[in-house]
Amino acid sequence: MKRQYILPLLGMLVFSACSKDFINLTPQSNQTTSTFFKTASDFEQGVNAIYDGLQSSQTYGKAYYYLMEVRSDNTDIWDRGALAGVASQVDFFTEVTTNPFISDGYAGAYVIITRANAVLDQIDASTIPDASKKQYKGEALFLRALSYFNLVRLYGPVPLVTKMETTSQALGHKRNATAEVYAQIESDLQTAATLLPATYNNANDYGRATAGSASGLLGKVLVTQKKWAAALTALKNTGNGYSLVSEYADLYKPANVINPEILFAVRFKKGLNPSEGNNYFADMVPVSFYYNGVLYGGSNNNRPTHDLVAAYETGDKRLGVSLDTVYNNSATNVVKGNYVKKYLDVPGATNDGGSNFPVLRYADILLLQAEALNEQAYSGATGAGTAFGFLNAVRKRAGLPEKTAAELPDQASFRNAVFRERRAELAFENDRWFDLARSTNGVAVLQAHLKQEYNLATPVLNADRLLFPIPQSEINIHNDPANFPQNKGY
Repeated sequence: MKRQYILPLLGMLVFSACSKDFINLTPQSNQTTSTFFKTASDFEQGVNAIYDGLQSSQTYGKAYYYLMEVRSDNTDIWDRGALAGVASQVDFFTEVTTNPFISDGYAGAYVIITRANAVLDQIDASTIPDASKKQYKGEALFLRALSYFNLVRLYGPVPLVTKMETTSQALGHKRNATAEVYAQIESDLQTAATLLPATYNNANDYGRATAGSASGLLGKVLVTQKKWAAALTALKNTGNGYSLVSEYADLYKPANVINPEILFAVRFKKGLNPSEGNNYFADMVPVSFYYNGVLYGGSNNNRPTHDLVAAYETGDKRLGVSLDTVYNNSATNVVKGNYVKKYLDVPGATNDGGSNFPVLRYADILLLQAEALNEQAYSGATGAGTAFGFLNAVRKRAGLPEKTAAELPDQASFRNAVFRERRAELAFENDRWFDLARSTNGVAVLQAHLKQEYNLATPVLNADRLLFPIPQSEINIHNDPANFPQNKGY
């Protein structure tokens, strides 16, 4: 977003005190959510702080690409000793319960949830204008739901916290059942869809969650749970304002971040100090290639695999946009080595770029509809509104021939085609790991990948590793095996 959400809530509480009357000023050390949130501006600051959590190195700013891309068969770790080997653990399914990326992903999501709860606890009783109240509440619900969706897919049952708590209350957490967590996610998104606007009139607000963002994410949540009929209803409710951009390459150009395909993205702005929260993907990279504020590319970590390169069909325009296999690492030396090129931006300064990271876009919605229709019942029908129609709309944009019922004659073959299309279309957008984890053959696909890509005869991988462990620090703090156990296999 053009506004950068970089002030944590505690910082806002301190800064806001300066505008109060000195005689009646509550000491800054006594500020709480109940004393801070008074005006529409206060709530806007609170909501902005929730968005800021998305840019954190604990979430989309770094940890998530290890947990969602490196974990999959899309990317790997070239330097196995990097970061004391903890990144390689994630890649090889040998992670321990103290792995920092696992701890960061867990903690970062709860930072967002806590900030959302701070807003939600106070907003209903506030006297701010109704339009502002609806928008800010909807945004907080959407962002809380997104964070819980990431948590439940990464860790399974997690504590369900929907209000601000004292330390003693937090120590009493239990791991709520997966079904309970999903029920809360669905409820939050259903409510958010009724509160949020379809669009924003102010260009500076582009990137805030909309009603379409909420409905689209709800559809993805329901597909993940295999609730096919309900998913189709939600996906159709994303609204008429979204469409495919005509050229795939245009999606990722920093000058074209405002486009009709993006339902929701984590936005980054060039020109800010990268250490203040506009970072994404801290990695070694080809010289002069920059991504969302930090050098990036995959020549060291998050490197596209040979398996992924081979997965693109001949003539697929997405391959050259998404990655490359040769780059210049100096004025005179050309090096072979895969790197992600989807998000390149000319830097404003060292480690300072302004690309955005797409969390949900219209191509994903089309492929989810194709999947849900096929899972309800296979049909060889083509044309708009059919499973083949949704699949082929994405393929046509990629410059590929349309699939026919003769090529995909049954439900299983169509399902496989959708997952292959999702891999090529959504590469490096943090979807591949979740697609593998929810598929019926994810473990087998990953075992074959580990054997082929790394020549591992006996990969350390079984169904237990489709979930990450709960961070050991959380297990130790709660010390309650009955209500707060570790995930199986760790």
